Amino acid sequence: MRRSILFTSIYIVIFLIVSIPLILNIRINELSNRVNQLDKEILSLEIEKVQIDKEHHEKFSISSIEKLARTHSYQRLEIYQKINKLEIPYKLKNQEQDKVAILGFGK
Repeated sequence: MRRSILFTSIYIVIFLIVSIPLILNIRINELSNRVNQLDKEILSLEIEKVQIDKEHHEKFSISSIEKLARTHSYQRLEIYQKINKLEIPYKLKNQEQDKVAILGFGK
């Protein structure tokens, strides 16, 4: 009887010694796969962010604003820093001829 208990306990101990590292390795591999998937998602999101930043810089750069101003008949005004006075950087080329009214207010 004592022998069977001894052999059973030895069997259980050997089984635990072998199975616990295997279970831990399986868990580590699953976590590693998840980390790899997250890295791929982060990389794709960073690429998308760079593309959006590039489009934003192309649309709102100084040169594109100047092109828009030229296509819509605006001319760039010379701006000098003045204290307590705001200046607009662009105005219509034909603004002297046409009075522009916005929301009922005009000059």
